[in-house]
Amino acid sequence: MNESDIPQVSAAVKAAFAPIMKAIDAARAQLSETAGVVTVRPGYKYPPEGKPVPAIVVAVTPGTAPVQDTKLEGEFGVPCTVIDATVEEQVAAARKQPVSFGTPGGSMVSAFEQMIGGVGALDFAPPKSGSYKPPSPPDLPLVDEKMELTICVSPEAGWGELETFLGATKETLTVAMYQFTAPHIFKAIEQAVSPAGRKLELILHPVPEKPAKSGVKANDLNEEADVIEPLETEMKRRFEQTWATLVSKKNPDGLFASAYHIKVAVRDSSAVWLSSGNWQSSNQPDVHPFADNPDELPAGFQRKYNRDYHAIINNDKLASIYEFYIKRDFELSAAQAGEDVSFAQPDSLAADVEVFVPIEAEEAEEFAKPKQLFPPLRLNRKVSVQPLLTPDNYAENALKLIQSAKESVWFQNQYINFRGTDDDFTEFKLLVGALKKKIDAGVEVRVICRDLMKQESLDVLIGLDFPKEVFRFQPACHNKTIIVDGKIVMFGSHNWSNEGVKTNRDASLIFDDQEIAAYLAKVYDYDWNNLATAHPATARPRVAREGEPTPPGFKRVPLSDVEDDGEG
Repeated sequence: MNESDIPQVSAAVKAAFAPIMKAIDAARAQLSETAGVVTVRPGYKYPPEGKPVPAIVVAVTPGTAPVQDTKLEGEFGVPCTVIDATVEEQVAAARKQPVSFGTPGGSMVSAFEQMIGGVGALDFAPPKSGSYKPPSPPDLPLVDEKMELTICVSPEAGWGELETFLGATKETLTVAMYQFTAPHIFKAIEQAVSPAGRKLELILHPVPEKPAKSGVKANDLNEEADVIEPLETEMKRRFEQTWATLVSKKNPDGLFASAYHIKVAVRDSSAVWLSSGNWQSSNQPDVHPFADNPDELPAGFQRKYNRDYHAIINNDKLASIYEFYIKRDFELSAAQAGEDVSFAQPDSLAADVEVFVPIEAEEAEEFAKPKQLFPPLRLNRKVSVQPLLTPDNYAENALKLIQSAKESVWFQNQYINFRGTDDDFTEFKLLVGALKKKIDAGVEVRVICRDLMKQESLDVLIGLDFPKEVFRFQPACHNKTIIVDGKIVMFGSHNWSNEGVKTNRDASLIFDDQEIAAYLAKVYDYDWNNLATAHPATARPRVAREGEPTPPGFKRVPLSDVEDDGEG
């Protein structure tokens, strides 16, 4: 590894921010007692045309206007921009505690400010790594064999294919899942495993999501009361369930840093389903547009339901690999957690956060025209597949994949999210640096992130000299994909954050197969040209205070209704 492989802030960027850093203390002092101002940090102002401009960023309570950027610019003599505070910033400011980039005392010192030299490196929550150790020897070999394979995408085709996969169960289902609340998936699981002699083994992320009150998950279930308890009652000893363990004060030896974020199911030790999408209605909407009338899809279908990618593979070797790892996770977690669910959980949770969002009118027209739905790709031949897991082997294989690009790298993920600047996360910095080096070498790089990605995360990348033009932002973007040269594709559950690429539990696959890559490249190109926009969303949800009445024109919902699957 060369020092040039790690992305660095240039002297020119630091010089451009010198006036901002000189003025920011005065801005913070003046605005510290202004009602509605959540935090003040350095960052960029994004004009409608032209390059981003170094600025003082004033994040305010969404829906309020306590200050105006033009007036602030006159007072402080530097560019200023007023934006909605993220939920994360609002929670950190209200609780006076670290959420992702707060100091132990609670003040908001952003990763961007650390990066340009405003303060020294800080520790950040949640904890950096878990106690998980890969098996010795590891068992994640390249599989280059004949297999029956289905590749499909949500929101249009994910559930129909998963339904078929579950319905073919004869003996066992072994499942590792981040969230499991969709009623139609629960019903399919119940039907698949209820016959005598069939078994279900389930390991879950240990933070059950609060049931939604509205939106696309309004009818989803309570994970403990409506999923686990009925299965225990009906199946008794044929059902085994445990919670993955995460690092916390109560359990410093938890296996994973902050999330058991995997989405994998193995059927009858011979077939595997692997996805970027949880078993929730936002990821697997209960629709069958290729069997029914596609014009009857819910309003706002492509904007409200998540874009996810899925693979279903009938192959004994791949199935045995993932079944081994899931069962090992189950045994290690069960040995730690026992019956105490709280022992499995991290210290800082956002599970109790509720937010106000505007009540939306039903959409009169489609979000994107022309609307295009993608039927599944089905293959039955030899395919080269590299199984990936974090913490085991993702980072090094993802890095090799990006470095191999000669013509193009098309990247799609919820976010690229720096959380502190700790040197322990060299792998993540190398991945971001590899993308930047491809841009510098003239390789075509496209980056699609979710429209709710934090502006501060974009600021970090702009500060590392990423051109603004390579980024677009897509509502409901939830897949995690890299397509190289239109010939090789990787997808799965790996979000791009310090912990997402290294210390949480995630699963992905690399297909060295031009037909699969070409199929998903068509989906990507459609998203880039039709669903994604040039800027992140400007309006953000506002955190609801305890006992606060719901304002007219708004609804009060769990955070999970808005920021789906936002770990890491």
